[in-house]
Amino acid sequence: SAAADLDPQGPIGVVTVAGEIVDGKAPSGIAGGDSIATAIEKGLRNDQLKALVVRVDSPGGAVLASERIRQALLAARARKIPVVISMGNVAASGGYWVSTAGDYVFAEPSTITGSIGVFGILPSFEGSMAKLGLGADGVKTTPLSGEPDLFHGPGPEADRLIQAGVDGVYRNFLAIVAKSRRKSPAEIDRIAQGRVWDGGSARQLGLVDGFGGMDEAVAKAAELAKLGDEREVRYLERPTSLTEEILGMLAGEEETESRPADALAALSPAPEWQLRAALAELRSILSGPTIQARCLECGPVAPARADRGETGFFAALLGWLGR
Repeated sequence: SAAADLDPQGPIGVVTVAGEIVDGKAPSGIAGGDSIATAIEKGLRNDQLKALVVRVDSPGGAVLASERIRQALLAARARKIPVVISMGNVAASGGYWVSTAGDYVFAEPSTITGSIGVFGILPSFEGSMAKLGLGADGVKTTPLSGEPDLFHGPGPEADRLIQAGVDGVYRNFLAIVAKSRRKSPAEIDRIAQGRVWDGGSARQLGLVDGFGGMDEAVAKAAELAKLGDEREVRYLERPTSLTEEILGMLAGEEETESRPADALAALSPAPEWQLRAALAELRSILSGPTIQARCLECGPVAPARADRGETGFFAALLGWLGR
């Protein structure tokens, strides 16, 4: 019977991919590929999950980290566990790479998504060295000896090799999206090439399945898993400690108190945060992997602001004790 197919006890796991996607483990606010994939894998082993909802709010980042998360989600699907994606403000480039693992993808009409593309970057200092009157020399035995050359810039052979690597990753990205969206790589290429789309356009182009937020995503996951109405939702990430919450709260209050209270200021991020975010993004691009899937047009993702009525030491303490 239909009632026999319903399991009100089966939990729906929720995992968040928020902020820049980086290799390895990362703290809250940054999407560490290993951290998120490990949380998913532990949830599959320990929590008897019936479905997964993935909240994506990321402009992308490291290709390998994005693929690490995608593979963990595909492992869930291989175990017949439905995976539903809920896109937040931004789910672009590496964020979209992760989203291709979903059985169903929700976005908001204003979501920034797409940016299906990759780039390679290698810093070099030939201009700076020349201004300082410094130079370097040596004997090369092959065209690729000493490459990449940070002092003179990569040579033509190194350029071709790097470009071949970027092109290979891009073709793989197209193939992943094409398989997920049931289209040909050529069809995806026509709407890819790094182009950014809003959620409404993305739905028309077939990059997402429907409009909705977390509530709709949880409901869809329950439907696909044939769960009852009294379903349990469980967040898979490690809960923050009391110390971490208090330190985060104090940092947030310090920023709030230092900001002007006019209406325009309330709607815009603090200038110092914008500067820090821009510098952090530049540092991440230069020090990160050579090949990245990152939306350069999306801008930094602002941290979520706490509700003013729920801040303060005692609110944090009571919230933590009430878990």
